[in-house]
Amino acid sequence: MIDFQIAVRNLMRNSRRSAITIFAIIVGMVALLMFGGYIASIYYGLQTGIVRAEGHLHIYPKGYLEYGFSRPADFYISDYDKLVEEIKHDASIKDKLRIVTPIVNLAGIAGNYSANSSTTFIGVGLLPSDHNRMRDWDAHHLNMPSVQLPLSDQEPENAVIGRGMARMLNLCKALAVSDCQDIAKEEKPAEIDAGILAIQESAAQDIAPVDNRQSDKPSIDLLGSTGSGAPNAISLVAVEAQRQGVKVLDDSFVGMHLHQAQRLIYGDQKRVSAIVLQLYDTNDMAAVQTHLADLFAHNGDKLEIKNYTEFNPEFNQVINMFMAIFTFMVIVIILVVLFTIINTLTMSVMERIDEIGSLRALGLRRSGVRRLFLLEGMVIGFVGATIGLAASIIIAHVFNSAGYTWSPPNSATDMALQVLPFKNPSLIFCIWVVMIMVAALSSLLPARRAARMNIVDAIRHV
Repeated sequence: MIDFQIAVRNLMRNSRRSAITIFAIIVGMVALLMFGGYIASIYYGLQTGIVRAEGHLHIYPKGYLEYGFSRPADFYISDYDKLVEEIKHDASIKDKLRIVTPIVNLAGIAGNYSANSSTTFIGVGLLPSDHNRMRDWDAHHLNMPSVQLPLSDQEPENAVIGRGMARMLNLCKALAVSDCQDIAKEEKPAEIDAGILAIQESAAQDIAPVDNRQSDKPSIDLLGSTGSGAPNAISLVAVEAQRQGVKVLDDSFVGMHLHQAQRLIYGDQKRVSAIVLQLYDTNDMAAVQTHLADLFAHNGDKLEIKNYTEFNPEFNQVINMFMAIFTFMVIVIILVVLFTIINTLTMSVMERIDEIGSLRALGLRRSGVRRLFLLEGMVIGFVGATIGLAASIIIAHVFNSAGYTWSPPNSATDMALQVLPFKNPSLIFCIWVVMIMVAALSSLLPARRAARMNIVDAIRHV
């Protein structure tokens, strides 16, 4: 206790120099916590966006991610209703499951032949009620806006498309899309696009007129191939154009009722591409994935289960990039703090040579001298890290209350720009401890130099 009091008094001798050193630690602490909080915001924002749109887990036929999108006849789940009910009522995981719903992934050509326009599309067939509930997921309380699909289970003829696709199909005016302009078609009946002609002929032969409940909305025709390879087409009502987070997807997205996607790809057969699981808590994801994988293996089902980091590999790529930047920042700040404290304590040693000689002459051992300077370094680190923690709390609160917004990667909607350093208490504790340890390590060299002084030379210095 006496050594601690002496260390504090020694630091107060040159309060300006000590304050500058402590300020360096405070700035380093704030910088690390704020950037760490920004990474936490990106992490939870990305996770929330993916889980809302695609869920936590997907159940696929084995090999679907590698080959299934181009070979729907070979990779599908039949009797999916039975499997969905089994999963929902599984005693081990039913309390962890929020939504279990089937989807159909598909691709083909979309056309608006009244405007002589066509483009390739990537579509998803889903149950609108389930997916609109999925979009309300907010386990991290980020208050991100939830954009609902303008579809319902009772109106299977409706579809939603990307804004880029609305532009390509000349549907900007019909769907009231802002920042989008239709291009008037040239009156050249003899030069009808071959793709449009194929859709038109298929539609005339195979499609019954759609019950257009929203007569003011345009129709689009989708041309695909069934599992056997035969061409197939359906006509849907485009009720709205929604912005997608990625331009490629925005230019090609079509969302439709599950039944319509099944008609286009599987005909009258009830099959799906995958089953989506959304959980209440992301922390339960590993346990649910392991349980279902073991269950499928035990039953001999040719199914595999993937989590959102596996069917969205860009998630880990983004997070790893920011973690690399954070690691670089930690190294730089540690080096700055290290040399600042070494400089401060070295100057203190040089100014107190006579004092050190007197203490050694009075019987203080080398270890005692070393302990005094180590304590000074630890006090500097403790005070700087603690004040830096308190400053981070205030700065984070002010910043989060400022109302800044941003669009996370792969997101089509803005969300509040926040720093969330306190989402991960272990991060705060680790940074606080690291700052104190760096301060203690920084004092080793000056403390060793003070302890090795010759008593006679130190006293003669007086």
